[in-house]
Amino acid sequence: MNNSESSVLRIRNWRGTLMAALIGLLIVMAMIMKWLVEFQVDAAEERRSLEALAREAEARCFALASYRATEACRAAQAVRVNPQK
Repeated sequence: MNNSESSVLRIRNWRGTLMAALIGLLIVMAMIMKWLVEFQVDAAEERRSLEALAREAEARCFALASYRATEACRAAQAVRVNPQK
């Protein structure tokens, strides 16, 4: 009888350990997903603000009087935004 009881306890202990590990993994995954969503939202807000600034600068360029001034302004804006090109 003693051998049977110890094997049942070992099985219960193994199952409990597995369940605890799975619950811990679930908590870690939830925390990582929360961080990832917050990061994505912050990146989207930053991108939207940069796009708004670019649209404002583009609108100022189109408010200029001549076509050459407009194109020169747009070229200068493109160089400021993308210095690699």
